[in-house]
Amino acid sequence: MTNGGSGRIGTVRDHYILAIGAAVLVTLLWSTSYILNKIAFQHHIGPFTLAGLRYAVSAITLVLVRLILIKRTNTAQEMEIQKRRERIKLRPYHIVILGVTGYLMAQGLQYVGQMLITPTQTSMILSVGNTAVLIILDIFWLRELRGRSSFLGILVAMAGIVVFYFPWDFGGSHFSGIVLILASCAGYAIHLALTRHLLKNGKANPGDLVLMPMAIGAFGMLVIGLFFEGLPSFSWPLVGIILWLGIINGSLAFSLWTWSQRHLRAYENSLINNLMLLEVAVLDVLILHRNLSVAEVLGLLMVGLAVVFVQIYSHFKRHTQ
Repeated sequence: MTNGGSGRIGTVRDHYILAIGAAVLVTLLWSTSYILNKIAFQHHIGPFTLAGLRYAVSAITLVLVRLILIKRTNTAQEMEIQKRRERIKLRPYHIVILGVTGYLMAQGLQYVGQMLITPTQTSMILSVGNTAVLIILDIFWLRELRGRSSFLGILVAMAGIVVFYFPWDFGGSHFSGIVLILASCAGYAIHLALTRHLLKNGKANPGDLVLMPMAIGAFGMLVIGLFFEGLPSFSWPLVGIILWLGIINGSLAFSLWTWSQRHLRAYENSLINNLMLLEVAVLDVLILHRNLSVAEVLGLLMVGLAVVFVQIYSHFKRHTQ
């Protein structure tokens, strides 16, 4: 009995460590997306069109991978997988909500905002916005976080944004970009919370939470993009960026991220996601040659440390209690 229990504990711990590693890898891939998006915009493609094409490629890739896996499994395994999927069937309205919030809102609006502000600014606002909205959702729904420290941390993070933008010369494009990024944060947080809720209560398989919502989101973004932005002029660099964003940073990364949510709590996923704040800033400096002032570096550190404090402190306080 003791050995069996130890084995189960070891397996859970191994899955937890693998989930952390997978989530960290995803943040590295997603961080490169900010830079690739900026380069793609230079090839005169609209944000909704770029996002729609990216996730259309991701959805097609996932379909092809699923077909290959089905062909390689024997009849008994296939029947068992089918029976399992029939027992855990995702409701249609869940698919629509996940598609609209996780892709049309979280990605589409974010891409529009990225055209108006720098990758570092985008990452910083996302870090604060996602954490703030997630805390609000947690209070009324998930209830995995506790303590007033969360709100104190958000206030410090907001102060970091004030320092970052000193001397507060907001142009029209900057303000619009910030509003759009914050709107995308609401979509991201709702998508993350609903995904965590469905997985936690055994109401969905990880694969079902990626493919159909992604396809719905991609279709919606393509319709909006082609209607308002028109058909882009494709070049080989642009095609390469779209394929990389779709296959590697899209289907692979989102599959790994969704799998990690099965073993990590929502705030743990959000904590790891905040690594992108530093990763994007470094890539912004190294690749796009952006110069950061002392105030901007100080603001980034305040935001990063505040967001990390919110989640780590709440985590240890819960375990202590």
